[in-house]
Amino acid sequence: MLVVGIVGPSPAVPRSGGGKWIVFFSVHRTTMPGFGYSESIIDIGKSLYRHVVRAAPTQGGVISGENPVDFSTKDPLRLWVIQLVLVVVTTQILSLLLRFMRQPRVISEVIAGVILGPSILGRIPNFSNTIFPPESLPYLTLTANIGLVLFLFLVGLETDTRVIRRNAKYSVFVAAGGMILPFSMGVGVASLVYKKFVDHDEVTFGNFLLFVGVAFAITAFPVLCRILTELKLLETTVGIVVLSAGVGNDIVAWVLLALAVSLVNASSNLTALWVLLATTAFTIFILVPIRYGFIWLARRTGSLEDGQPSTFLMTVILLLVFCSAFCTDVLGVHPIFGGFLAGLVIPQESGFAIALTEKLEDL
Repeated sequence: MLVVGIVGPSPAVPRSGGGKWIVFFSVHRTTMPGFGYSESIIDIGKSLYRHVVRAAPTQGGVISGENPVDFSTKDPLRLWVIQLVLVVVTTQILSLLLRFMRQPRVISEVIAGVILGPSILGRIPNFSNTIFPPESLPYLTLTANIGLVLFLFLVGLETDTRVIRRNAKYSVFVAAGGMILPFSMGVGVASLVYKKFVDHDEVTFGNFLLFVGVAFAITAFPVLCRILTELKLLETTVGIVVLSAGVGNDIVAWVLLALAVSLVNASSNLTALWVLLATTAFTIFILVPIRYGFIWLARRTGSLEDGQPSTFLMTVILLLVFCSAFCTDVLGVHPIFGGFLAGLVIPQESGFAIALTEKLEDL
C-alpha cells in the first residue's frame, strides 16, 4: 500500500526553480490486485521525489554555496555585519590620516560616507546594489539612529542646565543669527534655481523658497555635538551657548520644514503650529514632572547617594531615553532631540551623571 502526500509550494519557504514542494509518502509492501507487488509504485514515488526540491533550507552556509552578501529580510545579519565592518574600517583609516591635520573624528565619518556612497565607490558597477542594496539601508539607518540617540543622551548628560539658563539671551541671538543668514542665502539660491530647473506647474514659488531656505538654515546637530565633544568645549560657556543655540535652531527648522511639507501636500497650515506647541509641551513635561520624579526614584533606590546607578535604575534610564526619542519622533521632530532631553533629566549631583557616563560612553 502506498500513501503519497504533496504540499506546495509553501509561501513560508523560500522559492527557487519555480517553487519548492514537500512530498511525503509511506510504502507498505503488500500485494495489490492487478499490480502484483508494490515495487512499481515505489519506482513511481522515487521518480517523483527526484523532480522536487526539499522544503527545508540548507544549513551549510558558504559551504553549501550560499553568497554571504545576498540580502534577505529573514536573515539581514550577514550583510549588516559586512556593512558595519566596512564603515568602521573606512572611518578608522581616515581618522588616522586626518589626525595629523587636527581634524575631529566626525569629519572622517562624513568623508567615509562620501567614499562609500554613490559619489566614489558607488560608481563601481553593482557595488551599491551588492553591498548597500536599498532594501538593506533601513537596518543600517536604524543602527545609526540608535547610536545617535544614545550619543545625544550623553551630550545632554554632560550639559549643565544652569549655564543654559544664565546664557539664554546670548543663545537666542546666536541661534537667530545662525538661522537668518543661511535662510536668506537659501532663498536667494532658490530664486535662481526655480526659474531654470523647477516645473512651475508642480511646485509653487513660495513653497520652493521656504523648503530650500529651511534646508540651508537647519543645523547638523549631531555633527556640532561631536565637534564640541572632541574639542572639549562642551563644558565651557562658549560650548553651552553654541549647543543650546543649535538645539533652538534645529527645533525651529524642523517646525518650518513641517510647514513646508504641509503646504506642498495641501494639508492644514496649522500643522507646523501644532508641532511647535506639542514639542514645547513635551519639553516642559519631561524637564519638570519627569525630572523631579526621576530624582525622587534615584534617591529612593539609594543610587543618588551612592553616586552609582543600580541595575534597576539603568533599566529605567534606558527606557526613558528611547521613550523620549519615540515621543519627539512621533511629534514630527527628530528622535535625537528626545535623547538629548532625556540627558537633561539626569541630576548632576554626587557624581551620579559621571558614573552613568562612564557606563555608556564606550558603547
